[in-house]
This record gives sequence, structure tokens and C-alpha cells, in this order.
Amino acid sequence: MIRNARVADDGGTSLYVHVPFCVVKCGYCDFNSYVIEDRSIHDVFLDALDAELRSAWRFGAPTTVFVGGGTPSLLDPVRLLRLFEVINRHVSLRACAEVTMEANPESVTQEKAAIARAAGVNRMSMGVQTFHARHLRFLDRAHSAERAEAAFAELRAAGCDNVSVDLMFGVPGETVDEWRQDLERALALRPDHLSCYNLTFEPGTKLHHAVEQGRVQPNDEDADRAMFLHTRERLAEDGFDAYEVSNFAGRGGPSRHNDHYWRQGDYVGVGPGASSHRQGVRWTNLKPVESWAKAALAGLPAAGSAETLRPRQRAAEAIWLGLRRRDGIDVAAIGARLGVDVERAFGAIRDRHVAAGALARDGGGIRLTAAGLLLADRVSGEFLGAGLDG
Repeated sequence: MIRNARVADDGGTSLYVHVPFCVVKCGYCDFNSYVIEDRSIHDVFLDALDAELRSAWRFGAPTTVFVGGGTPSLLDPVRLLRLFEVINRHVSLRACAEVTMEANPESVTQEKAAIARAAGVNRMSMGVQTFHARHLRFLDRAHSAERAEAAFAELRAAGCDNVSVDLMFGVPGETVDEWRQDLERALALRPDHLSCYNLTFEPGTKLHHAVEQGRVQPNDEDADRAMFLHTRERLAEDGFDAYEVSNFAGRGGPSRHNDHYWRQGDYVGVGPGASSHRQGVRWTNLKPVESWAKAALAGLPAAGSAETLRPRQRAAEAIWLGLRRRDGIDVAAIGARLGVDVERAFGAIRDRHVAAGALARDGGGIRLTAAGLLLADRVSGEFLGAGLDG
């Protein structure tokens, strides 16, 4: 049976707060982030965030809150304190089941972690990516392996008892043995959750441009596959639950915020470039900090674009998102909820992948098989494409 298969999250609306500042723009990153030397822009950002929350958040207590970026830990202690004062003015973080803050090793400190905890943050997510110096340089990371370990210790010293670590494999030139070493070094920290992503070359990034020009060669696919399989095997040995393609829950449990996304729950994003989705309407804020701040401070909508999704498109996105979860997705229930003939729209794709062994079927539900996990993006992408075509 497919355990806890769901159509959509019915737990209300989540809040995402985007802090767009970074100490360096990593070559692989396609998030809306900026390296701005004049830190006075942080004050403008905080003023505008307060104004946007005042008009954008009208949904009571959020299901989850995620403060991401960018690098929220880049804010100095005074401004970080003010960030949480602004958020708490509009939502009660302490009343929220899960409040996550992203941090990077080069900027997080015990003092900042203590500020976040006192404000209501109960989950920290730290971007380490790798412990190998040459791969850190290639990825434009601003920290060393030793600093990552020290930062983790500072989070623990501040009382953070639910810390997730982000790692990345498939860096060009990386060997399977190097990845094994990265995984062991991360496990030695005893994190409460691990996210292990295969590096992708996102259009518009510096890294993607380098690949197009032939200056960088993607890693060997067989090596990436071996790294992926080793990750699942090794983390299972250590008691981690592979609840999603790239995410592994330890004693801290799954990321409720991300699972809310994968269940196609409603969410509101505030900050430059933040996206929102409610009941089939999706909008994205203006990306430049100055443009977004000007609109927010004037009391105007900060959205730069918006679209209303057609029912078939919503169904396709629900399948695309839900297939990432170990428990899969109830396709029949999606069709009933959205009024979509899912058999006609997606039945042929489902049957082809079931026959090929990439999907397992159980009544109206489907999930990726062990073989299908290796083709997750390709399989789920076909459903997404069918939604756009209809």
C-alpha cells in the first residue's frame, strides 16, 4: 500500500520569507540573490518586509514558516533580531509547529543562532555542500570544511536541537570515493536531517554558461548514479528515512515546510522574487530589491507576474511534486478534486512507466520504484509536460 498518499496538504497556508543577500553568488545558484556591499540596503529590506507582511499575510497562524534566501544568517545580529521582530509582528512564530532558518557556515554564529531560537526558530538548515576544498572553490562557496564543522558546533552550543545539513554530489570531476568521504564527514556531525542533491546546471547561471561554452564538463552519469545509490544505502544504515528523492529524515523528522510544497499546499512568499500559490493562482514578486521595496513601501502589490493555473495543469503539477515523495501520490483523488479526467490526461504516461518498471501502481495511487528513483526528474517531467499540453 502507498502510505499516507495525499492529494494536497489541507493544513492551511505556509509562509516563506526570502532574504536575498549573499556574501558571494555561487555559480550554480539560480535563486534570486544579490551581493551588495552597502549593508544599509538591509534596513530598506526590513522596512519593506514589514510593509509587505502587513498587506500580504491575512491567513491566521501559518502551517510552517521558512526563512530562506539568499543567506538569512548574513544579517548582523541587530538586523537579524529586527527581522524576527518584523515577522513576529504579523505571525506568532512560537505558535507555529515548524520554523526553519537557512544559514551558511561563513556567516552563522552562536550569537545569531541564539537570537533565532529566542525568536521562535526551531529548525536550522545549513548549506555545507561539500567538505573538499577543491569542490568548495569550484562551487564558489565562501567557507572551508573546518568552518562548516565549527559552525555546526556553534549551532549546537546555541541549543539548536534540529539541524539539517545540505550536501551536493555530482560536482564535475568528483569521484565516488570523495562523495563517500563527504557523507561520512557529515554523518560524524550527527545532523538531524540531511538533504543530498545532485548538482544541476540551471539555465542562466554561471555554471550553465560554462558548460555551454565547453569550459566545464558534467560529471559522468554512472558516477552520479553510484553516488545516489550509495547515499540511500549508507543513510539507511545510519537510521535516516528517505522520505523524498533527495531528503532524509533523522531524529528531527521530515521538513514539514518542504513536504507542504510537495503535497501542493498553499503558501505565501514575501520578499524580493518570492513566489506564492493559493488555490490555483500563482504569483511571483518583483526580483530587484529596490523595485520590490518601492512597491511594498508604497502599499502596492509587490507581484511582478501572476498566472491562474488550469485544472489539468494543477493536476499535472500535483503529480510532478507528489512523485518526489516516497509514498507517492493519489492520482484518482487529484482528478476528483480538480474535475480532471486523469485517466485520459495521464493514463498512457502512467501505464508506460509502470510497464517499464519505473512506477508502481496501487489502486488510484502511483509511486516511483527503486529503478524509477534514478529517473525521477524524467518520469515526473512527462506528467508536467502533459499538463501544459492539454
